[in-house]
Amino acid sequence: MTTIYEAAGGMEVFERLAEATHQRCLADELLNHPFSHADNQPDHTERLAAYWAEALGGPATYTGARGGSESHVQRLHAGEGAYMEEASPRFVQCVVDSFDEAGVPDDDRLRQALTDYVTWSALGPFLAWGRSADDVPDDLPMPRWDWDGPAAVNGPRGAVTPG
Repeated sequence: MTTIYEAAGGMEVFERLAEATHQRCLADELLNHPFSHADNQPDHTERLAAYWAEALGGPATYTGARGGSESHVQRLHAGEGAYMEEASPRFVQCVVDSFDEAGVPDDDRLRQALTDYVTWSALGPFLAWGRSADDVPDDLPMPRWDWDGPAAVNGPRGAVTPG
């Protein structure tokens, strides 16, 4: 079976999607602040693209070559509960609004899977560690998403939420 990553068109599409999303977030008054600070990391959109690609069945570039970890990502967003509750739906909309510009194939099943993944990741794991970065374990598994939703990674489906 084809992965979501493959169906979307591979890394080039995810790189364009991350860049288009980033630009939309910069133009949004609520999302501008955190995304304007992302420019302090010149490879922010490449890292975001690699993260999405890996989570959706692509190569392990984010956790491998880029040295990223799920724990690091969760620590970046820990303690932002109220902000994330308001910002997450707007972030999801920025991603969805970027599909055409990024060249995401006009396939309803694919676009729904991407939308479901971004919604789940923005409203689930990123809100799970609401108090502090100190609450985030060091060894969180990279979440995986397939056509049926969160896929098992070293534990039950959706294993990135706190116990």
